[in-house]
Amino acid sequence: MRESLVSRLVFGKHSARAARLAPFLLMGPVSGPFLAGVVLNFRGGRPVLAGLYSVALGLWLVLLPVMTARML
Repeated sequence: MRESLVSRLVFGKHSARAARLAPFLLMGPVSGPFLAGVVLNFRGGRPVLAGLYSVALGLWLVLLPVMTARML
């Protein structure tokens, strides 16, 4: 896999790992790892674990606004 000049300058030695995790981290500090768990476990052949991550992600996306609205 060829790396671009920008990715080598920005990420250095860890460009492959950073490029692989960057889309998930853009989702946020909590929902990003949940989304990564869904995608990586589904690709890895673990659909049950991916389903559990998707349930956790769905609950997070629904309950965060509800809990925030209750605090106000």
